Amino acid sequence: MALTAQQESDLLAMLDAYKTGEQIDDLPAATTDATDKKIEVFDTKSGASQCMDLTAAVDMANAPWCGRVWRTDLGTPTASTYCGSLEMLKNLKDILGLGAYLVKNDHSRRKLDPTNHYRFANGETAKLDGSMGHYQWGWGKPFYYARWTQGVLEFEAVSLYPIKGQYNYRIPVGSLSATGLAALDRDTDTLVSYINDDVKYRGGNNTAGWDDTYRSLLGHCATNRNTAQFAAAAHKNGAGWLAGTMRAAAVVKILVEIVMGTRNVQAAYNANKDANGLYQGGFGTGVTNWDWISWGNHNNYNPILHMSAGVDMADGLGVKEIPVTNADGTTVFTAKVPVFFGLKNFFGYIWRVSEDELGEANADKSMKHWVTPSIYGTYTYGSTAGMVLKSTSPIASGFIVKMSYENLEMWPTQSGGTESTYQSDYFYNNGGVSSGFRAVFRGANTNNGGHAGCGAVNVNNAVTNANAYLGSPLCDFAEEFSLEPEYYAVA
Repeated sequence: MALTAQQESDLLAMLDAYKTGEQIDDLPAATTDATDKKIEVFDTKSGASQCMDLTAAVDMANAPWCGRVWRTDLGTPTASTYCGSLEMLKNLKDILGLGAYLVKNDHSRRKLDPTNHYRFANGETAKLDGSMGHYQWGWGKPFYYARWTQGVLEFEAVSLYPIKGQYNYRIPVGSLSATGLAALDRDTDTLVSYINDDVKYRGGNNTAGWDDTYRSLLGHCATNRNTAQFAAAAHKNGAGWLAGTMRAAAVVKILVEIVMGTRNVQAAYNANKDANGLYQGGFGTGVTNWDWISWGNHNNYNPILHMSAGVDMADGLGVKEIPVTNADGTTVFTAKVPVFFGLKNFFGYIWRVSEDELGEANADKSMKHWVTPSIYGTYTYGSTAGMVLKSTSPIASGFIVKMSYENLEMWPTQSGGTESTYQSDYFYNNGGVSSGFRAVFRGANTNNGGHAGCGAVNVNNAVTNANAYLGSPLCDFAEEFSLEPEYYAVA
């Protein structure tokens, strides 16, 4: 087909431009009297060439960040895409140092071998019985977390450096019980993260008569104490040691949803990565779907798992099936323990106390959320002295549609979803029954099924509540953990 006169002219012009085009060394040197310069970048995700501010490009290269993006106009709990550095997101576990550690009361810590928690990373033997420290799961470096919206897009991102142009929360080095819940040294009344079958660490409600039976509580997590009692036992380890905390729960939820790309932690487990090499899917039901009557008949709602359950997966990611047997050895329930880079039972199984937050049911049926501004503060659980008021939740119990991530609250602000939409976790709130202070429990129970999850919250109980299915992780923070974000401007 013959070219038109105009096409011939355009073609000749392009050839002339190609022949006379300047090489990069032929261009005039850029001045430094202005910072609003642009460069061309290639987006490997879309395959498109794009324009980018030079300062933003330098920041991303020197201080990379990564995260996920959700669509706020859709009900899906699955992220729509990733944001920031793909390579960082693919390697976030190693970059943050996620995994199991042995942590001493002075907060010094040694990383356990990522393939075997019974030895250190250098090959030396490690003991999880308390003789070498607390068996904890955590992160080995402080990092920053930011969350922002652009139209219908909601971004969540983490970095080892402040993310410019956003409000950042600094997450100090910290950890929580690697088994998901802690034991109790009954001789000293100290909360500990040990795997130890000695009678002084007997778990549950401390029923000694079950020691030589299928219902033995030796080596199980401690339960049947209220929040204040768990907190006092945790504090005996020293400053920076706490019972279950909103702070630790928030970090786990943030990391799980950024790494896995979903807020539905009970979505089916998928061992395959997506086309970008990223993790996808959830961890299945977890230890959540044994019916209430069968559990009660088995051991009166005490913990059903030895604290060693899942330890053989080391810093792996997946699901470990553990049979629960009766007196004749018959399996009566198969517990599917979720494991996130070595953290076991981070949702479901046993409700967890949270000592740095408090609910308050009011006459108008709203539920206020009080939190402690400092991990070193002095306060009495059940009183708002020394605490600050943050979000207010709706009265209705139900699946969570929206949560406040501000101040790392992870506090429900709208219900009405389902177990496979939005946040996918349940909010237990009977605030209309009576006014007064309420304990805050997180994670859910062995019988709660699809209601369980990293964001599940229960404010149905008085602050003095204690029962056989209420426990606590032991949390450790090496320094102050502020809930106030700091804005970092773009240079």
